[in-house]
Amino acid sequence: MSLCLLAAAATCAARQTQPRSPAQPQSPAQPTRRLPPGSRLKVIQLPEPSTSGAASVEQALLGLRNLQAPGNQRLDLPKISQLAWAIQAMTMATAGAAPISGEAAVKAYFVLPDGIYLYNPADHSLQQTADEDAREAMAAALLNQTGAPTGGCQVILAASPQEFGKRYGARARTVMFLQAGRMSQSLQLEAIAQGLTFVSIDAVDAAAVRRVARAIRTLEPLYVAFIGYPSGQAATTSAQGRTSQATALLVVPPQGFQDEELLMTKRALEVAGVQVVVASTRIGLLTGMLGGSIRGDMLLNQANLANFNAVVFIGGVGAVDFLHNPTVLNLVRQAITQRKVLAAIGTAPSILAGAGALRSVRSTALLSEQARLVQGGAIYTGNAVEKDGLIITATGPLAVSVFARAILDGLAETGPPATSATK
Repeated sequence: MSLCLLAAAATCAARQTQPRSPAQPQSPAQPTRRLPPGSRLKVIQLPEPSTSGAASVEQALLGLRNLQAPGNQRLDLPKISQLAWAIQAMTMATAGAAPISGEAAVKAYFVLPDGIYLYNPADHSLQQTADEDAREAMAAALLNQTGAPTGGCQVILAASPQEFGKRYGARARTVMFLQAGRMSQSLQLEAIAQGLTFVSIDAVDAAAVRRVARAIRTLEPLYVAFIGYPSGQAATTSAQGRTSQATALLVVPPQGFQDEELLMTKRALEVAGVQVVVASTRIGLLTGMLGGSIRGDMLLNQANLANFNAVVFIGGVGAVDFLHNPTVLNLVRQAITQRKVLAAIGTAPSILAGAGALRSVRSTALLSEQARLVQGGAIYTGNAVEKDGLIITATGPLAVSVFARAILDGLAETGPPATSATK
């Protein structure tokens, strides 16, 4: 199920209080256009949103389980374009049409570093309503704590109860909150799919929001989200001034991989801002032990480790085919030589042992692999996760969250990220 179904899924998904991006929109951001002479406020035409991507609804829902605090780095227009489109997709009759409910519609405001903007779904643009950076003031007003995260952007959903009353009568508030619930769920799922995280505020202090965002003083604020890259894992800027991010090569058996190990590890890394490339002995559809599938992006014999910060081996019954594969074993040895983060989970640590990478290294794996690890000189502990230097091993799906955290810790130790991987 692709991201184009996110909005439909939102209508039946429960509202959440809790954090591979899809393909970036192809149209470049268009120049800012000014309002009529005499107005200091501006209108930003957002780039065309992407309506397809590799992240599924299920993966996005999994990403809601373990949210990190958002950092304060500003988001680019393609990211904001995706968030805005996801918010209003359910209220649109057709692409480019006015909202179905007219004035009786929940409105979306974006609080950005250069001002507060009202999203206009009719032409997919942002119309500035104030020109100050209100993010810190909003965070202080709603979170009531020192050093509260502001996010790269904030989203306010607000509506006019009077307008809803005219249309829906006694059902007005029910309809208004249901509409806001659908929109907030779509926003959250799209944020996860974009590799972002958020702080979600359902019990909004309406008076506090109005004090900070005076432009919406005639509306009732219903929901606020602070959205950004995961704190400490945001895209970084290299010495040459180019934006780059950590990259991980996931080595996956062409069939018989452990579904949860792969999907949960991949999602955890992507949520933290890591670019993930799936490599196997074939490109195209790879199948898991539990019936899942994923697309292989790259052939293992074409992987250039100079483009990656980490190499992660996924287990499953199919991983046994890699135990004596010269390409795979050479990849392990290259990772050691080049001081990459080297990780394996489930049955896959036996691959590292077979390549001689676990000699005198504290390691773990499924109990069925103990003999292979010991034969390869490993110090087998049986713990859920072991991190010995840049080598990380884990026992299986139940250890994925700690496994992924250890990989991220290893990436933080390896220094600046590599250049973007070529798929």
